[in-house]
Amino acid sequence: MEKRFYFLAGDALSNSIMGMATAWLVAGIVDPTWHMLTAMLTGMGVGMGLSLGLMPIFVSLFGAMEVMLPVMLTAMLAGMAFGMVGAMQVLATLEILLGGVLIGILVLLLTYAADTRIRGKSL
Repeated sequence: MEKRFYFLAGDALSNSIMGMATAWLVAGIVDPTWHMLTAMLTGMGVGMGLSLGLMPIFVSLFGAMEVMLPVMLTAMLAGMAFGMVGAMQVLATLEILLGGVLIGILVLLLTYAADTRIRGKSL
């Protein structure tokens, strides 16, 4: 994965935007009347669809291989997490957006850590 600042900032920005957008959209769809498994699967599908829709924007700016895996994983995990949370309770918009950013940054850090470990280089 790319280590230059432009790409690191782009990865952080694209994952944060994807996490926020997915969490907000899924929280708007799912409500506490849903079954948790259905909400989680719906959130995962919404996240996958949203990431495929927004992917061309991020890929054109920051490169395909650096963006695709973390952004799609962020969208899937944020969709699943906020689908399940949305099936239990209604959250405030700020909690939803901050949760989406947190998931995006955590996925990005884990992706970079996995890449470093696979390549055998030290952080």
